[in-house]
Amino acid sequence: MIKKILLFLLVCVLILLTVLVTNTFLKSSKQIHVEATPAPEISPAALQHFQGALAFKTVSNSNPALFDSSQFIGFRNYLETTYPNFHGQLQREIIKDFTLLFTWKGKNPDLKPIVLMAHQDVVPIELGTESLWSVDPFAGEVKDDFIWGRGTTDDKINLISILEAAEKLLATNFQPERTIYFSFGHDEEIGGSGAIAVAKLLKERGVEAEFVMDEGGIITKSQIPGITQPVALIGTSEKGYLSLILSVEEEGGHSSMPAPETSIDILTRAIVRLREKPFEARFSESMNGFIESLGPEMPFVQRMAFANPWLFKSMIIGIYESSAGGNAMIRTTAAPTIIQAGLKDNVIPTLSTATINFRLLPGDKGEAVITKVKEIINDDRVSVSIYKNSLSEASAVTPMNSVGYQKIATAIKSSYADLLASPFLMIGATDSRYFGEVSSNIIKFSPMIDPIGFHGINERVSLESYQTSLWFYEQLLKELN
Repeated sequence: MIKKILLFLLVCVLILLTVLVTNTFLKSSKQIHVEATPAPEISPAALQHFQGALAFKTVSNSNPALFDSSQFIGFRNYLETTYPNFHGQLQREIIKDFTLLFTWKGKNPDLKPIVLMAHQDVVPIELGTESLWSVDPFAGEVKDDFIWGRGTTDDKINLISILEAAEKLLATNFQPERTIYFSFGHDEEIGGSGAIAVAKLLKERGVEAEFVMDEGGIITKSQIPGITQPVALIGTSEKGYLSLILSVEEEGGHSSMPAPETSIDILTRAIVRLREKPFEARFSESMNGFIESLGPEMPFVQRMAFANPWLFKSMIIGIYESSAGGNAMIRTTAAPTIIQAGLKDNVIPTLSTATINFRLLPGDKGEAVITKVKEIINDDRVSVSIYKNSLSEASAVTPMNSVGYQKIATAIKSSYADLLASPFLMIGATDSRYFGEVSSNIIKFSPMIDPIGFHGINERVSLESYQTSLWFYEQLLKELN
């Protein structure tokens, strides 16, 4: 009897191994094969143009009193002077006072147009951190093979690279087959009212774009476990956005006579519960595309795991949970960002509030997330409300076989040697999230290599990144023909 059981188990193991190995070898490479052409050196003029753009303090601010319109007007004039062909041959419209919309008419009106996006605005330098910068954040200094300054990574590298590539092609009398719209928002960092207005305008004009491309995924040389080649992470969907206000109102009073529970106690306990009970991890469609694209390129053990996620899902999730960026790829996240309570050191506050920012995994709807938050907190004393209509659902997924994905993957592979390309779930928020009624295919990709300092101190991109970005946009504009 024992021999029969052992034999049965052995047969089961052999069958399992056969299935695993068969699935592994059946998963062939999904990579587009394109021969890369080395990018030319950055011209002194192109470098100076980027540095000049960084000098403008185009800081978006929700407080009108702190918004310096002269910087945006100066930047607009700078672009007009720096790119005469672009401004002379394309139609320009100014939307919401500062957002720029350009139209480059294509030869073939039967082809759907495309929309290329970037934004002019940058986040401010955090007060008190100015001395921590190694350089002047608005000087555009080149140091240690990097271009330093606020906006280098987010998002003037894309804006300037687009303009440089278009200006160069216009000088040769190039005209695209498709009409191209260029949308350069002015307030992406504070909600994107300019982008909302452009999307509304294009919809009213009946524009149905083949695809929209905005900032997003990057080229990384070292951030993908098991992959030694550089990888272009092409965002095919974007997580949703939701901020909630948790508020607790309890009787306050003198700090010498504290009650067993104060509003701060109740609020902080609610925050801890949210952090201790994360949302369920799962693979979105973009994550499945990531597995399908990169799995066949990995060493055998990782390749086998990615080829058989039905068995190794828990292991894969465990790997990605171990880093903040990886964890954000596989679940809806919650992050406390603002806590407010109290006015004086010896007064217990009556009202305590906290702002919690959620990034919603595709498939996790906002209302369902709110319901789940209330269940986790499980305390009727904690009021939950949406912060300033902040709910933006996760975007639709752009298929890998779409024109947009294929064109972008081809252009970046043509621009950078030995590169893999993969779908990617964009975990941040971009202006393109408002363009769902302009196109069902929205791509988020920035052709820079492992940038440093997004929204932080010593923001910078490598000269190699700028070189690649310039060449990529030139290849993409040509590829659209």
